[in-house]
Amino acid sequence: MSISEKSVVDAEQLAIEEINKAGGVLGKQIEAILEDGNSDWPTFAEKAKKLIDQDKVVTVFGCWTSASRKAVLPVFEEKNHMLWYPVQYEGQECSKNIFYTGAAPNQQIEPAVDWLLENKGKKFFLIGSDYVFPRTANTIIKAQLAAKGGEVVGEDYIPLGGTEVTPIITKIKAALPDGGVIFNSLNGDSNVAFFKQLQGAGLGPDKYPSMSVSIAEEEVKAIGVEYLKGHYAAWNYFMTVESPANTKFVEAFKAKYGKERVTNDPMEAAYIMVYLWKQAVEKAGVADDLEKVRAAALGQTFDAPGGQVTLEVNHHLSKFVRLGEVREDGLFNIAFATPEAVKPQPWNQFVEETKGFSCDWSDPAKGGKFKA
Repeated sequence: MSISEKSVVDAEQLAIEEINKAGGVLGKQIEAILEDGNSDWPTFAEKAKKLIDQDKVVTVFGCWTSASRKAVLPVFEEKNHMLWYPVQYEGQECSKNIFYTGAAPNQQIEPAVDWLLENKGKKFFLIGSDYVFPRTANTIIKAQLAAKGGEVVGEDYIPLGGTEVTPIITKIKAALPDGGVIFNSLNGDSNVAFFKQLQGAGLGPDKYPSMSVSIAEEEVKAIGVEYLKGHYAAWNYFMTVESPANTKFVEAFKAKYGKERVTNDPMEAAYIMVYLWKQAVEKAGVADDLEKVRAAALGQTFDAPGGQVTLEVNHHLSKFVRLGEVREDGLFNIAFATPEAVKPQPWNQFVEETKGFSCDWSDPAKGGKFKA
């Protein structure tokens, strides 16, 4: 997962540096303590315990995969501590101890499926890494397609980090002989092998457009733009967003890390979550009373690079939704954008088991999952 996760850490450290230079939080400087989960879920849980018990941190910013988040969730709930999680995910979760600053499914997966149905076709082949996010995402997609007249013609998974994708390429060709949509929820290094072999098999984006939900600018650079040009990704933020806040963010990031670096959605979500935490602490007037900070965080707004966000009572952000097409320089042409921020729905409304469920932490006695 290093091709994705390292840049998130960079963005968090940029925010911390900026805040410290501006005077810190409540007159104190932020001290960042870094731990590496090594793409190993039990290690993530061990590191979370260390940060809370030994280092006595006031908050944790971390995780990428849902598997790592699921591994640390019991730690944060048992110790009643606070995690800020910066990556789009599959939803079906709403914890008092986590603030989710990436997209919920209705802010990424669902709009992407709708756009594909309208613009690229009704036959879908689903491919993902074999863990909780892709499998749950595909459960949502299948329910959505069933409700909207689409068709799943194939579904397959490979282990996280796996590179044996030839059998899946063969299945795609057999299932979509005349072309169709590939919905891709592979994570990390597996994408390198997949897109190289996809192109090698002649399955180009003209007939076999893919929509990815875990490939952004950093991954395009690592995989190679020649393999991804013309394919699509769904996010809330792209580096090509035109706004004063984004210009400032990109310039600051490049000034710190190098002109060749790029920014992407999880990096933006990681950057803004540090600022949202700062605002919550300042409103609460204290950093280590986590109940006060949690309550103060609700309703916080921030002029993010991707547009103004609001931290809602379900611990998720209202965010703009965007779909992008990979272009020659490895950045994204924005093919679709919502005119305003979309409110998050962590409990999916297509999946029968969670239809009608909602979440509200403005009243701690009520929070969690309940029928709306």
